[in-house]
Formats: sequence, structure tokens, C-alpha cells
Amino acid sequence: MRLLQIEGLSFSYSRTAIIDQLTLHANQGEMIGILGCNGAGKTTLFDLISGIKTPSRGKIINLAKRPTYLTQIITPPPLLRMKEVGNLISSLNANNIPCHTTMLSKLHQWSPSLASRYDDISRKKSSTCSYGEIRSFFTLTLLLLNSDLIILDEPTAGVDPEFRHYIWLGIKNACKEGASVLISSHYTEEITNNCDRFYMLAKCRLEAFNNGKEFMARHRAASLDEAFINASM
Repeated sequence: MRLLQIEGLSFSYSRTAIIDQLTLHANQGEMIGILGCNGAGKTTLFDLISGIKTPSRGKIINLAKRPTYLTQIITPPPLLRMKEVGNLISSLNANNIPCHTTMLSKLHQWSPSLASRYDDISRKKSSTCSYGEIRSFFTLTLLLLNSDLIILDEPTAGVDPEFRHYIWLGIKNACKEGASVLISSHYTEEITNNCDRFYMLAKCRLEAFNNGKEFMARHRAASLDEAFINASM
């Protein structure tokens, strides 16, 4: 089932084009990557899909009934414990709010070590958590809300290998359970290694790829990072 279809999508600030004539689709259960440099327009694209911004032109057909969106900027109240922050996230994003025990049980099915780490973080005040702990906790909480479309804007940016591993583990399990995930990054390897397919956003346009080899071949590169640079120039 096709959950999201974008056709001819364009957006401009004043007279400056940010994205132009984009075409993209996502099917149920797919993990779709969006590669792009800082400032390429990844956040703008996600804001348009989420209805935060209005397109200049084009069409977005979004059939998701329970969408969630992780933005780049996350600032939880410093005096709240992360469990309380999780309750706040859940109440803003879900009609049927799962309790903490239910969420831990689901995480335990995905990975016992992941459930234990999530529970440890939930007991801490947000002011005492590292950036990686906060970022991973927000991401995993959204992945546990039974959403059908999950949009993650650079969830692993600035996150160490431990939390990056947990984030990708959660994303993969959410997709297995039927969620469609759109995830942006400027890390080529994590997108090409984990996503079902991906798009490169550069020069206001999207270019579709099925795998990393196709990406390197089309841009005549010997490595993924070289292909990223060539595509961005």
C-alpha cells in the first residue's frame, strides 16, 4: 500500500527556491532515506509533508492516520524526568497512549539491552542526560507509539555509536511492524546500509537510488562520500 505520494512539490522563501519539482513516494513498511548536505532542504521537505509549511506548488497525498515527526531541535524541560518527558511526547502524538510498562515490554521484544537502557534513561532528569540519551529517548518513544508514518530529521546527528545502534534497531523493528519511516541524514553509509532505498536532495531536486552501488556508479565515484560530494556540487 502506498502511504505517501509527492508530485511536483516546490517551495520558495521570497524568490529563493528551496526545493523544486520534487517527486517521492513511500509504501507501507518501507524505510526511506533522504541524504543531503546541511541546508539542502531536508527539514523543509519534512515540514511540508507534516503540514507545518505550505507548498508553493505541487501535491502531497498523505494517507497516514497516525503520523509522528522528530524535529532536529529537542529541548526537554530540565526539571522533568525523562519518563515524564516520554508521557508528554506520547500525549501530543498518540490517541491511545501506551503506559511505560507497555513500552518497555515492546522494547524488550526488540532487544532486552535496549529496554534496559531506555528504562535507565527514563529515571534520569533531562538536565542530567547527555545529548545522545535525549535524542535516542525521543526517537525510541516516537517509534513505540504505533504510528503508521514516522518522520525522523537527522536522529543520529551528534549521537555516539551506542545510541546510533539503538536508534537504527528501533527503526528497523518499527518497519517490521508496518510503519513507514522517512529518515534524513548526511551520513551516507548509515542511509545506504539500512534503508530500503533512498533519495539524494541537492540543488533543490531529489534523485532516487536503490542502493549505494547505484549511487556511486551514477556519480562516477569510488566511495559513498565521494558520490555524496559529486552529487552536491
